[in-house]
Amino acid sequence: MITSIGHDGIDWNEVWRSRMETSTALKRNKGCSDFWDNRERAKERSASSAGDDCERVRWVTSSLPVTPETRVLDIGAGAGAIAIPLSRYAAAVTAVEPARAMREFLEQAVAEAGIGNITVVGRRWEETDPERDLDPPYDVVFASFSLGMPDLKEAIEKMNGVCSGTVAVFHFAGLPYWEQVMLETWPRLHGVPYSPGPKADVIFNLLYRMGIYPEVSFSSYEHRLVVPDLDAGVDALRGRLLVETPKQEAVLREYLTARLVRDDGGLVLRHRVHRACLRWEPHRSEGA
Repeated sequence: MITSIGHDGIDWNEVWRSRMETSTALKRNKGCSDFWDNRERAKERSASSAGDDCERVRWVTSSLPVTPETRVLDIGAGAGAIAIPLSRYAAAVTAVEPARAMREFLEQAVAEAGIGNITVVGRRWEETDPERDLDPPYDVVFASFSLGMPDLKEAIEKMNGVCSGTVAVFHFAGLPYWEQVMLETWPRLHGVPYSPGPKADVIFNLLYRMGIYPEVSFSSYEHRLVVPDLDAGVDALRGRLLVETPKQEAVLREYLTARLVRDDGGLVLRHRVHRACLRWEPHRSEGA
C-alpha cells in the first residue's frame, strides 16, 4: 500500500493540506482558481511573452521531453503560456484550466492563432474524470506552478494514472516574490503575521513516501517588478496585498519607497526566487 506517512510519523500529504489551509494568500483570495478567475489578472497573465514569465516558459518547456509525437496534458494551464508554445512541437495538448477568465483568454489565443491541436477542459483537477474529460494515456503530464489541490497525494495518483511517460511538477523551492513582499508587509497591512504556502520540499517528501523517487532540478532568477513611478508600483501590488484603506496604502508606499531602485529610466523592485522541477516516470517509480 502506498502511503504518505514516513517512518518519522509525518504525514506529508497532511502537511501539504495544512499549509494550504493556513496559507494567508489562499485564505484571503479564496483559493488559486478563484484568484485567477478575474479578467484583469487573467489579461495580465495572458501577456506572457516577455520578461520574467518568458524566462519561466523557456525553463518549463526545456524541462519537458516533448517531440512531434508527444501527447501532453497541462494541468492548470492558465491563459496558455506553456500550452501554446508546446502545441508547436507536440502532437496534441490537453489544457485543464478551472478559472473561467483564464480559459476565455486561452481559447481566444488558440482561435486567433489558428491552433488545432489544443483541447481545453474547464474543470479543477480534483473534479476531472479521466474517462469523461480526458483521452489518456499522455506521454507527458505536468503542472507548472499550479498545484492548488488540497489533497496532493490524490492529485499525483491521478497524474500517474493518465501518464505513460513522464510526470513533472514545477513549484517554488523558496518564497515567490509576492510572498517575500507579503512576509514583510502583511503584519502592518492587516495586523496578523503572514503564513506562506507549502513549497517543493513537501512535494519531494510526499513523493518519496509514495515510493516515487523524482529527478530534481533547481532554477533561480531575479524577479524584477519594473514600474515608471511610485504610484504605478502601489497599483501593481494593491490587489495582491489586498490594500483597500488609505492607511494600508501609506504602509505600501513606505515599503516601496525604501526598496524601489531607479534603473533603466524606471523603478525596479528586485527579489531572488528559487524554483524546483520534480520529474519521474510513474510506471518505473512507484513502489508497493
